[in-house]
Amino acid sequence: MAADDGPPLSTFLQREASLEQFREFAVHRSIYHLKEADPHTWAIPRLRGRAKAALVEIQSDEYGGGRPERMHSELFRATMRGLGLDDSYGAHLGRVPAATLAISNAMSLFGLHRRLRGASIGHLAAFEMTSSLPNRRYAAGLRRLGGDATATRFYDEHVQADAVHEQIAAHDLCGAFARDHPSLAGDVLYGAACALTLERLWAAQVMSRWLRGTTSLLGEVVAA
Repeated sequence: MAADDGPPLSTFLQREASLEQFREFAVHRSIYHLKEADPHTWAIPRLRGRAKAALVEIQSDEYGGGRPERMHSELFRATMRGLGLDDSYGAHLGRVPAATLAISNAMSLFGLHRRLRGASIGHLAAFEMTSSLPNRRYAAGLRRLGGDATATRFYDEHVQADAVHEQIAAHDLCGAFARDHPSLAGDVLYGAACALTLERLWAAQVMSRWLRGTTSLLGEVVAA
Protein backbone atom coordinates (compact mmCIF):
# COMPACT_ATOMS: atom_id res chain seq x y z
CA MET A 1 0.00 0.00 0.00
CA ALA A 2 2.81 2.40 0.86
CA ALA A 3 4.37 1.78 -2.55
CA ASP A 4 1.11 2.20 -4.48
CA ASP A 5 1.54 4.95 -7.07
CA GLY A 6 -1.90 5.22 -8.62
CA PRO A 7 -3.10 8.32 -10.47
CA PRO A 8 -3.85 11.34 -8.22
CA LEU A 9 -7.60 11.14 -8.79
CA SER A 10 -8.59 12.36 -5.32
CA THR A 11 -6.31 15.39 -5.59
CA PHE A 12 -7.76 16.22 -9.00
CA LEU A 13 -11.30 16.02 -7.62
CA GLN A 14 -10.32 18.20 -4.67
CA ARG A 15 -8.67 20.96 -6.66
CA GLU A 16 -9.57 20.91 -10.34
CA ALA A 17 -12.57 18.77 -11.24
CA SER A 18 -15.66 20.40 -12.69
CA LEU A 19 -19.10 19.71 -11.27
CA GLU A 20 -19.82 17.44 -14.22
CA GLN A 21 -16.67 15.45 -13.59
CA PHE A 22 -17.59 15.04 -9.92
CA ARG A 23 -21.02 13.83 -11.01
CA GLU A 24 -19.33 11.27 -13.25
CA PHE A 25 -17.19 10.16 -10.31
CA ALA A 26 -20.32 9.61 -8.22
CA VAL A 27 -21.88 7.59 -11.03
CA HIS A 28 -18.86 5.28 -11.15
CA ARG A 29 -18.86 4.84 -7.38
CA SER A 30 -22.61 4.23 -7.20
CA ILE A 31 -22.13 0.71 -8.54
CA TYR A 32 -20.64 -0.23 -5.16
CA HIS A 33 -21.60 2.51 -2.72
CA LEU A 34 -25.33 1.97 -3.19
CA LYS A 35 -24.85 -1.57 -1.85
CA GLU A 36 -22.06 -0.80 0.62
CA ALA A 37 -20.99 -3.04 2.46
CA ASP A 38 -22.91 -6.14 1.36
CA PRO A 39 -20.21 -8.07 -0.57
CA HIS A 40 -17.83 -8.10 2.40
CA THR A 41 -20.60 -9.04 4.83
CA TRP A 42 -20.89 -12.41 3.11
CA ALA A 43 -17.59 -13.35 4.76
CA ILE A 44 -18.98 -13.09 8.31
CA PRO A 45 -20.36 -16.67 8.57
CA ARG A 46 -17.12 -17.96 7.06
CA LEU A 47 -14.93 -16.57 9.84
CA ARG A 48 -14.55 -17.37 13.53
CA GLY A 49 -13.22 -15.91 16.74
CA ARG A 50 -11.44 -12.56 16.78
CA ALA A 51 -11.50 -12.14 13.01
CA LYS A 52 -15.26 -12.64 12.90
CA ALA A 53 -15.85 -10.16 15.72
CA ALA A 54 -13.65 -7.60 13.99
CA LEU A 55 -15.52 -7.89 10.71
CA VAL A 56 -18.86 -7.54 12.50
CA GLU A 57 -17.57 -4.40 14.25
CA ILE A 58 -16.55 -2.82 10.94
CA GLN A 59 -19.74 -3.79 9.16
CA SER A 60 -21.91 -2.52 11.99
CA ASP A 61 -20.54 0.95 11.33
CA GLU A 62 -21.08 0.52 7.59
CA TYR A 63 -24.74 -0.20 8.28
CA GLY A 64 -25.17 2.83 10.50
CA GLY A 65 -24.99 1.13 13.89
CA GLY A 66 -28.68 0.27 13.71
CA ARG A 67 -29.77 3.68 12.41
CA PRO A 68 -31.01 3.28 8.83
CA GLU A 69 -30.47 6.93 7.96
CA ARG A 70 -26.77 6.51 8.87
CA MET A 71 -26.18 3.50 6.63
CA HIS A 72 -23.36 4.37 4.26
CA SER A 73 -25.45 3.37 1.26
CA GLU A 74 -28.10 5.85 2.38
CA LEU A 75 -25.53 8.59 2.92
CA PHE A 76 -24.31 8.04 -0.62
CA ARG A 77 -27.86 8.29 -1.91
CA ALA A 78 -28.01 11.73 -0.33
CA THR A 79 -24.77 12.65 -2.11
CA MET A 80 -26.22 11.55 -5.44
CA ARG A 81 -29.40 13.51 -4.88
CA GLY A 82 -27.32 16.56 -3.99
CA LEU A 83 -25.57 16.17 -7.34
CA GLY A 84 -28.86 15.87 -9.20
CA LEU A 85 -28.40 12.17 -9.98
CA ASP A 86 -30.80 9.25 -9.96
CA ASP A 87 -30.01 7.41 -6.72
CA SER A 88 -31.83 4.15 -7.48
CA TYR A 89 -29.62 1.09 -7.56
CA GLY A 90 -28.57 0.05 -11.06
CA ALA A 91 -29.77 3.25 -12.72
CA HIS A 92 -26.29 3.94 -14.11
CA LEU A 93 -25.17 0.37 -14.76
CA GLY A 94 -25.18 0.80 -18.52
CA ARG A 95 -23.11 3.99 -18.33
CA VAL A 96 -19.98 2.69 -16.64
CA PRO A 97 -17.04 0.93 -18.33
CA ALA A 98 -15.68 -2.52 -17.54
CA ALA A 99 -12.99 -1.12 -15.24
CA THR A 100 -15.72 0.19 -12.93
CA LEU A 101 -17.62 -3.08 -12.96
CA ALA A 102 -14.46 -5.06 -12.24
CA ILE A 103 -14.06 -3.33 -8.86
CA SER A 104 -17.52 -4.42 -7.73
CA ASN A 105 -17.30 -7.86 -9.36
CA ALA A 106 -14.08 -8.67 -7.48
CA MET A 107 -15.82 -8.00 -4.16
CA SER A 108 -18.71 -10.25 -5.13
CA LEU A 109 -16.38 -13.01 -6.35
CA PHE A 110 -14.44 -13.07 -3.08
CA GLY A 111 -17.55 -12.79 -0.93
CA LEU A 112 -19.50 -15.56 -2.63
CA HIS A 113 -16.87 -18.28 -2.21
CA ARG A 114 -15.79 -19.63 1.17
CA ARG A 115 -12.42 -20.66 -0.22
CA LEU A 116 -11.75 -16.98 -1.02
CA ARG A 117 -12.63 -15.62 2.42
CA GLY A 118 -9.02 -14.60 3.00
CA ALA A 119 -9.05 -12.59 -0.21
CA SER A 120 -12.34 -10.99 0.82
CA ILE A 121 -11.02 -9.64 4.12
CA GLY A 122 -7.73 -8.60 2.50
CA HIS A 123 -9.72 -6.69 -0.09
CA LEU A 124 -11.74 -4.96 2.64
CA ALA A 125 -8.61 -4.12 4.60
CA ALA A 126 -7.00 -2.48 1.58
CA PHE A 127 -10.15 -0.39 1.13
CA GLU A 128 -10.23 0.70 4.75
CA MET A 129 -6.49 1.42 4.96
CA THR A 130 -6.37 3.65 1.88
CA SER A 131 -9.64 5.58 1.97
CA SER A 132 -9.49 8.09 4.82
CA LEU A 133 -7.30 10.70 3.10
CA PRO A 134 -8.96 10.40 -0.34
CA ASN A 135 -12.38 10.86 1.27
CA ARG A 136 -11.15 14.02 2.96
CA ARG A 137 -10.17 15.29 -0.49
CA TYR A 138 -13.49 14.25 -2.03
CA ALA A 139 -15.36 16.17 0.67
CA ALA A 140 -13.22 19.26 0.10
CA GLY A 141 -13.72 19.03 -3.66
CA LEU A 142 -17.48 18.71 -3.36
CA ARG A 143 -17.62 21.70 -1.01
CA ARG A 144 -15.56 23.69 -3.49
CA LEU A 145 -18.21 22.90 -6.08
CA GLY A 146 -21.06 24.02 -3.82
CA GLY A 147 -22.02 20.77 -2.10
CA ASP A 148 -23.81 21.23 1.22
CA ALA A 149 -23.37 19.30 4.47
CA THR A 150 -25.87 16.65 3.43
CA ALA A 151 -24.12 16.02 0.13
CA THR A 152 -20.66 15.77 1.70
CA ARG A 153 -21.68 13.73 4.76
CA PHE A 154 -20.85 10.42 3.08
CA TYR A 155 -17.23 11.48 2.57
CA ASP A 156 -16.95 13.19 5.96
CA GLU A 157 -18.20 10.03 7.66
CA HIS A 158 -15.53 7.92 5.97
CA VAL A 159 -12.70 10.22 7.02
CA GLN A 160 -13.36 9.38 10.66
CA ALA A 161 -14.76 5.86 10.38
CA ASP A 162 -12.07 4.49 8.08
CA ALA A 163 -9.28 5.84 10.26
CA VAL A 164 -10.63 3.59 13.02
CA HIS A 165 -11.47 0.71 10.70
CA GLU A 166 -7.92 0.74 9.35
CA GLN A 167 -6.51 -0.53 12.64
CA ILE A 168 -9.29 -3.05 13.19
CA ALA A 169 -8.96 -4.42 9.67
CA ALA A 170 -5.18 -4.72 9.74
CA HIS A 171 -4.72 -6.24 13.20
CA ASP A 172 -7.95 -7.72 14.53
CA LEU A 173 -9.33 -8.94 11.21
CA CYS A 174 -6.47 -9.85 8.89
CA GLY A 175 -3.85 -10.38 11.57
CA ALA A 176 -6.07 -12.71 13.59
CA PHE A 177 -7.19 -14.59 10.48
CA ALA A 178 -3.60 -15.12 9.34
CA ARG A 179 -2.61 -16.43 12.75
CA ASP A 180 -5.53 -18.87 12.76
CA HIS A 181 -5.03 -19.87 9.10
CA PRO A 182 -1.35 -19.37 8.21
CA SER A 183 -1.77 -21.28 4.96
CA LEU A 184 -4.27 -18.63 3.82
CA ALA A 185 -2.17 -15.58 4.67
CA GLY A 186 -1.21 -15.29 1.01
CA ASP A 187 -4.89 -15.04 0.09
CA VAL A 188 -5.24 -12.00 2.35
CA LEU A 189 -2.38 -10.28 0.52
CA TYR A 190 -3.84 -11.35 -2.83
CA GLY A 191 -7.20 -9.74 -2.02
CA ALA A 192 -5.48 -6.52 -0.99
CA ALA A 193 -3.38 -6.51 -4.16
CA CYS A 194 -6.50 -7.00 -6.28
CA ALA A 195 -8.20 -4.04 -4.60
CA LEU A 196 -5.24 -1.74 -5.20
CA THR A 197 -4.66 -2.91 -8.78
CA LEU A 198 -8.26 -2.55 -9.89
CA GLU A 199 -8.52 0.89 -8.30
CA ARG A 200 -5.34 1.97 -10.04
CA LEU A 201 -6.50 0.73 -13.46
CA TRP A 202 -9.89 2.38 -13.03
CA ALA A 203 -8.43 5.71 -11.87
CA ALA A 204 -5.97 5.74 -14.77
CA GLN A 205 -8.78 5.25 -17.26
CA VAL A 206 -10.96 7.96 -15.73
CA MET A 207 -8.10 10.45 -15.46
CA SER A 208 -6.94 9.84 -19.03
CA ARG A 209 -10.43 10.63 -20.33
CA TRP A 210 -10.78 13.75 -18.26
CA LEU A 211 -7.35 15.07 -19.19
CA ARG A 212 -8.31 14.65 -22.86
CA GLY A 213 -11.45 16.66 -22.22
CA THR A 214 -13.86 13.75 -22.76
CA THR A 215 -16.35 11.93 -20.57
CA SER A 216 -15.29 8.89 -18.55
CA LEU A 217 -18.73 7.32 -19.02
CA LEU A 218 -20.30 5.44 -21.90
CA GLY A 219 -23.32 7.70 -22.27
CA GLU A 220 -25.41 10.42 -20.72
CA VAL A 221 -25.76 10.53 -16.93
CA VAL A 222 -29.24 9.68 -15.64
CA ALA A 223 -30.66 12.68 -13.80
CA ALA A 224 -32.81 12.48 -10.70
